Amino acid sequence: MKKTLFAATLVAAFCVSAMGADVQKTAREAGQSGIRGGQISLSAPQACTLSKQHPCIYYGGDINASDPEENGLSDENSQFISNSYTYTEVKVPVAAHFSASFANLLNTYGVIDPKTAEWSVRTGVSEGQGGTVICSGDNPATFNPTGRNAFGYNENELLTSTPCTAPVANVWIAIVPNCTNANDGDCTNSPRYFISDTNGPNAINGQYTVTSNNGMGPTFDSGFFGISFGSWCNDLGVACGDGLSLGVLR
Repeated sequence: MKKTLFAATLVAAFCVSAMGADVQKTAREAGQSGIRGGQISLSAPQACTLSKQHPCIYYGGDINASDPEENGLSDENSQFISNSYTYTEVKVPVAAHFSASFANLLNTYGVIDPKTAEWSVRTGVSEGQGGTVICSGDNPATFNPTGRNAFGYNENELLTSTPCTAPVANVWIAIVPNCTNANDGDCTNSPRYFISDTNGPNAINGQYTVTSNNGMGPTFDSGFFGISFGSWCNDLGVACGDGLSLGVLR
């Protein structure tokens, strides 16, 4: 059975209960400046579909809050938890160009500040190795409610431009919200952001091809928590065989 990130005793952890108190103390002392940017002009799709309005080439699906196998994984860069990225692993069957991507995040305040998101697309990721970055950026972003909630957290869609051409390969994609403005109380008052986990092929509205967990699957790279490209499943016992609620738009 999965270990949830949302248990009250694990407020500032990612599944390892032994880190609890020390992580919270370190997090309160952490600080990092951010890059400011203007608003993105794209409109938020709210749910990624294969329609002409929001043509998707990948979507891991909506979280199903009634499914006990669902979860949320640390995906954040804030005054509280810095540099903590969760990548979703996607099998790309044909080379594909995409212009924008989004991640659905369970969060505490519904705020990003500055209104930007970091993103990265990689190939060749393995245990402890980040592989090759093929595209990345820190771009203007929107952060809008999806209307869903789970574990007492509301979910927002983080949408940003991600111009990139993915090769025929397994690729790892991360989209991470920034809340690094030290003058914004929401960024300094212990904000949390967790990318919504979806239950593999049973994901609601899922349209995707994803690798099995014979490989890495969802992958965690966190300087804050001291993990360098570890498999959530193989190393932490979480999100085995699952996708993440992340979409890529043509």
